[in-house]
Amino acid sequence: MRFFALIAAAALLTTSLCAIVVASVVYDGRATKAAARSPQTLEGNPTERPVALWGYTYDTVDDLQYSVIFIAPLVDDAPLPPGLTRWPGPEEVLLSPALAKAGEAEGISTRFGKVVGRIGPEGLESPGERIAYVRPPESHLSDSRLFEIVGYGSPGGGGIGEHTLVTPLWVLRTALVSLLVLPAVVLIAIAARLGAAGRDRRTALLQALGGSWTARAVINLGEAALPVALGAIVGLLPWGLAMLAGYRIPLTGFMMPSADLRGAWWRLCLAALLAVLCVLVAVVLLHNVGRARRRKSGGQSVVPRPRSEKLPTLKLALCPLFLLLATRGPDLFAAQSPFWFIIIYTLGVIGTLATLPSVLSVATAAVGRGLAGIGSKRGSSSALVAGRWMSEQPGVTARLVAGIVIGIGLMGQVQVHSSRISEPMIAAEATVKRVGGSVLTLKMPEQSARLSSFTNELPDGISTLALTQPDAQGNTTLQAPCETLTKLRLACDGSAKITRAQPDKRLSELANWGSPSGVIIVRDKEIEARTEPPSQQLVLISTTGADLPLNAVKSSAYRDLSLSPGVGTLGYSWYVGAKERAQTVNWAILLGLVGLVTLGVAAAVNNAGEFLRFSRAAAPLTVLTGQRRLYVAIAGWTIGLPLLLATFVGLFVNYWLVSPMTVPLIGARISDSGILAMGFAGAALAVGSWMAGSVQAVHQAGRWSPEAD
Repeated sequence: MRFFALIAAAALLTTSLCAIVVASVVYDGRATKAAARSPQTLEGNPTERPVALWGYTYDTVDDLQYSVIFIAPLVDDAPLPPGLTRWPGPEEVLLSPALAKAGEAEGISTRFGKVVGRIGPEGLESPGERIAYVRPPESHLSDSRLFEIVGYGSPGGGGIGEHTLVTPLWVLRTALVSLLVLPAVVLIAIAARLGAAGRDRRTALLQALGGSWTARAVINLGEAALPVALGAIVGLLPWGLAMLAGYRIPLTGFMMPSADLRGAWWRLCLAALLAVLCVLVAVVLLHNVGRARRRKSGGQSVVPRPRSEKLPTLKLALCPLFLLLATRGPDLFAAQSPFWFIIIYTLGVIGTLATLPSVLSVATAAVGRGLAGIGSKRGSSSALVAGRWMSEQPGVTARLVAGIVIGIGLMGQVQVHSSRISEPMIAAEATVKRVGGSVLTLKMPEQSARLSSFTNELPDGISTLALTQPDAQGNTTLQAPCETLTKLRLACDGSAKITRAQPDKRLSELANWGSPSGVIIVRDKEIEARTEPPSQQLVLISTTGADLPLNAVKSSAYRDLSLSPGVGTLGYSWYVGAKERAQTVNWAILLGLVGLVTLGVAAAVNNAGEFLRFSRAAAPLTVLTGQRRLYVAIAGWTIGLPLLLATFVGLFVNYWLVSPMTVPLIGARISDSGILAMGFAGAALAVGSWMAGSVQAVHQAGRWSPEAD
């Protein structure tokens, strides 16, 4: 067991350290490629010759942002942006492979014009980046978003691209250390000390025979070198596969950049070597430092002695108090202060997770006493032995369930903190649920001719209105011909007003998002590009209440209105921000699952060592009962049951703990997929640990023979 535990520990630490290296490689690659395609402006280089027009905007697919770059050459020998093999013609488009695939169902192939190719890898920040190069029609070359450039290669990335949509590197590194490295360290410590009783006796014997500290260290190193080396090789396998062919990381959809990783192979090898050294040093220190010295002074005997464990009454009393502090304390003491809300909440969560394993150990001990009673009455040796062991070893149970409980709690906290969104984001999501895409807004064009071209191409069933900028009182004006207002059941005599209490949900949501005061004055007036007060938005409302054809509207808007028409649902910029935040939650779930499984494996390995020591003492039962399968039932009660109980209780307490974070002041979300993943991982770990412990115990019982001890 120790052999395979060391393999697992070394593999996980290797993978964790390599993940930190890969994160740096990916972010460095993004920065390098973003700088290579970033334009050098004529304004910043006034003495050089302008070679092209360049501009950019953002659009959405699957409610997630991507970058759109507009380019048009000014001279015949204009240099191409990285990743392009030729200049597209007017109204021609080149898409990144990821954008072409993701936007296929949303009409991306016709949104900006005719698609004539794909962007090469050298022009993408990562293989999965969504980006488009568009050459506008001649009629749009005077658009205010276009400016003259003299070439490419400017530090900073130009404010576009994938690097503007991802979390900072330090945030990812913090998550990797917290959810991968630290659990790996816990597993290393437990794997190194697995079966430590015999090794401690060996250490004492070597010291009595005159063996030096170095000699004892060499023996421990020789014993651990093979499994640790094998673990490092296993930990390098995922990254070796990524070098050969990029693959998508589960849950997140991120495509590994194989070319960048091949250039960093030596850094990955150094990370694996560092992992090997860390594990070997841990093995030596945990078996040598301080132990021989205590034995030499007579302070600790090498003879095993029975341990007596007391029930953790203090932690049992503190757990409900910490739970109350976490769930009710923030509302009572910091309802209006996000800072103190988080401080009080964090103290309650830490206290709850620290004391909850003790509560579960007490519950397991109570179950054990009942189980022993049932076994005694019914003559079930497995129930009797398992029940006695469970009731007498609450500390072992606490250590067993601690990894699961803390892992679920840690993953739950990472998930809710990463899912926090602002109140406008929450409101935008609520708006989309109520009215969907039945209302769209666009930027008002500067020219009336463009407005006419756009409105004439709109399909039937769409009412077009203009929303002006707010006046001094914060009121806005909605302008449209009387015929349009009548379709929306609005009066044309100037007396109509739209408020947030409007019966029509589409209009009430428009008042909520379109007017600071929540009041919109309705005017019977033709829509014009230039009005007084100036119009800021076009508003499209479905006359039937059904969703508008967003794809068709976007295509017409890019063709007729401007290069940045800003088509979207009410509050769409906030809604897109919420969707982007949801992507971060997937990373939290993935890393949290790895950390949870690691902590669970560490706890199971630790308990398996305790169980095997116990099964050695219970080995004579094999002779008395004639059944080795006895240990399968005992392992089920002592390993499987506490782990299953810890999983369900951990999920319940986690749901209770994260609920305060979902208030509007904080704006976090509970992930159903995250809860299901945690439950599945915990249940699988319980079953796997039960079966592994059973097999080991049965195998050990088969080798038992009486000894004169």
